[in-house]
Amino acid sequence: MTAQPGGRRALLPYHDLSDLDLSGRNLAEADLTGSVLHRTLLPGAILRKATLFGADLRLANLDNADLSKADLRGACFRGALLKGARLIEADIREATLTRYDGTRSQGPELQTIHPDFSSANAKGINLTNATISRAYVVQSDFTDAVLCGVNLHGADLRNTNFTGANMEGATLSGNQLTGACFTGALLTGSRLGGACLDGADFRGALLDPDLREAIERGRALSTCNAGAGLLSEILRDHKLWLDSSGGRGIRGDLSDRDLSGADLRGLDLTAIVAARCCLMGAQLHRTVLAMADFSFADLRDARLAHADLRGTNLTRACLSGADLRGANLAALVSTHRPGRRWATSLESARLIGTDLRGANLRNVKLTGADLSHANIEGADLADAVLDQCVLPRISTARPFLGTVSSIGTEV
Repeated sequence: MTAQPGGRRALLPYHDLSDLDLSGRNLAEADLTGSVLHRTLLPGAILRKATLFGADLRLANLDNADLSKADLRGACFRGALLKGARLIEADIREATLTRYDGTRSQGPELQTIHPDFSSANAKGINLTNATISRAYVVQSDFTDAVLCGVNLHGADLRNTNFTGANMEGATLSGNQLTGACFTGALLTGSRLGGACLDGADFRGALLDPDLREAIERGRALSTCNAGAGLLSEILRDHKLWLDSSGGRGIRGDLSDRDLSGADLRGLDLTAIVAARCCLMGAQLHRTVLAMADFSFADLRDARLAHADLRGTNLTRACLSGADLRGANLAALVSTHRPGRRWATSLESARLIGTDLRGANLRNVKLTGADLSHANIEGADLADAVLDQCVLPRISTARPFLGTVSSIGTEV
């Protein structure tokens, strides 16, 4: 143990600790150089500033463990569980191992070992400002991971899932991204120079305009022409579909289109499909969007004041900086069957700095949503589902009786 009077730093280099249960143990600053920890149970363990140089953690359970600022050069996490783990500012670069044959005639043999996260379950892992250059991260799950400022230069990220990950300011230059999924990922300020983008899925990703253009040139992103038809034609057919109760026309599908800055004020777009659509800065004031699908949509800085969003699917959508003053996001109640209702979903949505003054959020699903710095003055959150939701530090919302298991507040 460490950081305790009379305690001693754990010195366990080159030990075999496989299959041990070390759950919740304090191993801060421990020396585990070259140790073998196959299937070792380490959930909730404290390994801050620990040395795991060249360690073998295959199939280990590190869920919610803290490895911040740890030396993980050349470590192998193949098939490991890392859900919610914290590896903030960790050093996860390749390692150079020196081997001697015991004779003076031969010089040391140098061997480079690359860190390995292949097939790891790292949902929600926090790797802020970590260095993971030239790592092997194939077929892993980094859903909702925090990778802000991470240096992944030269890493192999083929077929890895980064859905909803925060990769703002990350370095992805020289990466292998074939088959990787970045749906709903935040990639503003990131760098992808020289990366192989063949087959990578950036639909619904939040991108800087120049990065979006570069990815489109690489044919890794569906362009604004995804789906046949001009916008005016789609909107005309959708109106006909609504007016005829589905008897004529076609339900509008704006999925994967880039409609940044589009003026759609006051239109009736009930039940329209706009999954992964980019509507950054779009004008949607008083627009009817009830029962629409905006999952993974980019609605940053959109103008949605007094919009009708009842029963709308906004799961994993980004509404940061959007204007939702007076918007109606309450559940949609059936006019024919009053007992039937469809709740609006903002699950895992980003609403950082969103203006929600006077908005109706009754019964809305906000599980896992981030409302940091949002203005919720006068908003009605009665019966809202707020599990694991991050609310603003100072709340001036109306009193509510939400369904809550754990609510966070912005730091």
